Amino acid sequence: MIPLRGVRTSRPQQRRSLHMHKVTLAFTCLLAAVIFSPVACATDYQPVAPGVSFMRISDPAGPWSINVTKFDYTRPNLRLTTTHAHGTVFGLATVPEQVAALSKSAGHPIAAINGDFFLIDRKPYQGDPHGLQIIDGELSSGPGKELTFWIDNTGKPHFDRVKAEFKVTVAGSTFNVALNETRTDTNATLLTPTLGASTRTSNGVEIVLRNTGTRPWLPLHGGTTYSAQVAEVHDSGNTPLRPDTMVLSLGPKLAETLPTISTGAEANISLVLTPSLEGVRTAIGGNPALVRKGKNLQLTPKRKDSMYMRNPRTAIGWNDHEFFMVVVDGRQKNFSVGMTFGELATLMLKLGCKDALNLDGGGSSTMWLNGKVVNHTSEKGVLRHVANTLVLLQSP
Repeated sequence: MIPLRGVRTSRPQQRRSLHMHKVTLAFTCLLAAVIFSPVACATDYQPVAPGVSFMRISDPAGPWSINVTKFDYTRPNLRLTTTHAHGTVFGLATVPEQVAALSKSAGHPIAAINGDFFLIDRKPYQGDPHGLQIIDGELSSGPGKELTFWIDNTGKPHFDRVKAEFKVTVAGSTFNVALNETRTDTNATLLTPTLGASTRTSNGVEIVLRNTGTRPWLPLHGGTTYSAQVAEVHDSGNTPLRPDTMVLSLGPKLAETLPTISTGAEANISLVLTPSLEGVRTAIGGNPALVRKGKNLQLTPKRKDSMYMRNPRTAIGWNDHEFFMVVVDGRQKNFSVGMTFGELATLMLKLGCKDALNLDGGGSSTMWLNGKVVNHTSEKGVLRHVANTLVLLQSP
């Protein structure tokens, strides 16, 4: 205790009182740091399934409401997969709707969060993810300027910038192509049935390609070369996408430079990725990097815009044996204000992550757990329709 003024005490008593005062003060500071720090991490995880647990952190300092699903990815019966709304690049659906659409043979869904940024209001390819996506081994969308999160064929997670060198050679002309993305008047894109029922273009030249190789070419895989033949040539756009064909769509200005292409002409498709992502069955885009090798990469904001202000956030992080699926609610003044990237990176470190990547946030931030949405979305409880998700599955 602190000696009362006017009461004489001995030197040993004074020393003991001062020591107790220092201990009390230190404990008070420690308690305040735990309660009021935006990275306060309780240890009250609740079991959800074998190897899976959930925790909600309510921190008055923001205030923040933080939802964390943690699981042991070394367990062979737990795996992450990605989905896309309606099973195509077109369109949007809520996280629960995408989970419900999963095949029962895929396994039992336990948890899910929203995934990559996407074209939210730009037609005709509304729902096109900004980055690369691999769904059960199928390359459905090529990489953009974002980073890519993937799980290699040994089960280890990674994130990095993936570069694509996609080319189609037909009738002696070689085109650099995008994959299942918006085609402009001056570029070329390779479109597969994963895009949807048709190409949704209105002009240009579209070359229907059929497989002439000895092995299946769909679903598409990166790091592969395919032999093809021109089956049809259209100059009106909106070509149907059949299960056994791909379409090389050329913008009208690019098509002006083409020689005449006839049916039966040989074609070659080369899809090179660096890193190769060979054998990868799950990949999705995200940005920016939050944590790499235990280092906070967001200590200094890079620019003053809404992306670096406090907003609802979704992130995926991991260490040597655990994944952390995280959703921070936001835009709710007296409940949860959201986080900056710096605060989110600090949180991921405190949770135990060695690496972490930001995913789409804002109104998209959603966490689904065992049949229900467990976070409070920023759009007054309304679930936003999103392009894709990351889903934790338990094998039968």
